[in-house]
Amino acid sequence: MNVNKSHLGPAASALTDVANCTEFELKFSSDISGLQRVATLKELEKYPFSRRQRIHTVYYDTPNGHLLQQGISLRLRQVGRKRAVQTFKSQTHHRNSTFERIEIEVFAGPNGFDLAGFDDNVREIIIKATHGLSLEERYITDFYRRTTLVTHDHCQIEIAIDDGHFIANGQTHRLQEIEFELKSGDQASVIEFAQGIALAAGLQLDFTSKAVRCALLAGMIVPERRAARPLQSDMSLDTCINILLSDCLQHFIDHIRPFRDERSPHSVHQMRVGLRRLRAALKMLGKAFPETSFREFSDRARILATGLGQARDCDAFQQLAFADCLTHSRHPKDAAHLQTGLGILRARAYESASTLIDSRETLSFILDMQAYCARRGWRGETIDTHFPILSGPADIFARVFLEDLFKRVRKRGKDLLDRSDEERHEFRIALKNLRYIAGFFVTLFNAPKAAKSWLTDLAELQDLLGLHNDLANATLMLERIAPLSKEPFPQAAGFVLGWYACQSEAADKRLDKAWKRLKAHKSFWI
Repeated sequence: MNVNKSHLGPAASALTDVANCTEFELKFSSDISGLQRVATLKELEKYPFSRRQRIHTVYYDTPNGHLLQQGISLRLRQVGRKRAVQTFKSQTHHRNSTFERIEIEVFAGPNGFDLAGFDDNVREIIIKATHGLSLEERYITDFYRRTTLVTHDHCQIEIAIDDGHFIANGQTHRLQEIEFELKSGDQASVIEFAQGIALAAGLQLDFTSKAVRCALLAGMIVPERRAARPLQSDMSLDTCINILLSDCLQHFIDHIRPFRDERSPHSVHQMRVGLRRLRAALKMLGKAFPETSFREFSDRARILATGLGQARDCDAFQQLAFADCLTHSRHPKDAAHLQTGLGILRARAYESASTLIDSRETLSFILDMQAYCARRGWRGETIDTHFPILSGPADIFARVFLEDLFKRVRKRGKDLLDRSDEERHEFRIALKNLRYIAGFFVTLFNAPKAAKSWLTDLAELQDLLGLHNDLANATLMLERIAPLSKEPFPQAAGFVLGWYACQSEAADKRLDKAWKRLKAHKSFWI
């Protein structure tokens, strides 16, 4: 580990000086054979790895994890016999990349960890986050590290291979990781280099810091990432594009670790929401700048979202059938057969989703998208006539695009009650895209009350259409489940369909009124 000398001592750089205290790092996990493969790759034959060094790290927090809840970690690290170093890590101010963090390192005091070693700025943040409560040793990592420094495309990249253990709350878990840290140069180059090594060695992209992994081992609840900074009216469209795409991609990334660890319905749903938000942004930008790679990335995001679709369908049906209609005291006795068949279908769907998330395609999509944002690749692809739009105010672009999109939505919603199920579904998708895009740009316009009212009415209309869509989906799900059940479940199937037919009919009675109310609203972007 190299200590950045600009951060040593009480005069450590202020957190606002992001250029001087930002760490950009990609991490991958593997087994022991993967760690060994990395060191023998042809791409690294000119860069021999160092001898192993033992690294012992102690992480500090309050008993209730106040620093963890604020996305902060504090550690004391001993590398071999070198002088111990203490490190403060936190999210960057824009909070839209899991690979980028603020890092401030100072030498530890003669008696070990000493908060006084940090400057006033850092100490103030820690005291505020902990409410002045005492810090104590919470977790430990103990591992051996080998490193090499690679020169690639005018960049210097440190590769570290770690093998050891996480230790927390009396439990131990194996630690096997490969890290790529950018020492100098641009982020896109290190992403592309790391991607090549990862694909060659069969590594799994990992998004969880050592501190968070220890916290999870200790049974702590890790908070979800706070949203990126809102768009502002004085921002250029180019700046807004970078924030939007990075934030939507991060939304997807944030829920990969919970899916791997817990296989929870929430993580599947949120991964799909992240991909839908990303696709909405990419489709919008692809329409405005057709010469760019936005459409290609949108297609790749669609493939991922589709691959997660069956798992999400199973979870949604489980909720609709067994948390809603079949909770009735008079539910059919053959509902257990339906539950058994659904369980088999869901297990298969989750296995497919897991394979997809850990696939080379997903790894490449995430890193290609991250590199595209890091270098703002659309700039090099945009034709000259589009440069004024890209460099111009984002609110002008947003106003024109939202107005055009709402006009197309109004056209699709004409004679809504007479539309077919397929047409209603397409209308609902159009509303969903409108809702995402309006949500992206809402902070560009100084009309919070009007925007909130408009978005609330849009959400209600979307939900009413969703009830009608649930009936169609329930029919398809019952057809998929039937061959997997050992016994038929005609009564349960009829109960489910009848229940949702009633819900859909009730929704239809409110649908026309909700649509008229939305159309009558004054658009908040006007």
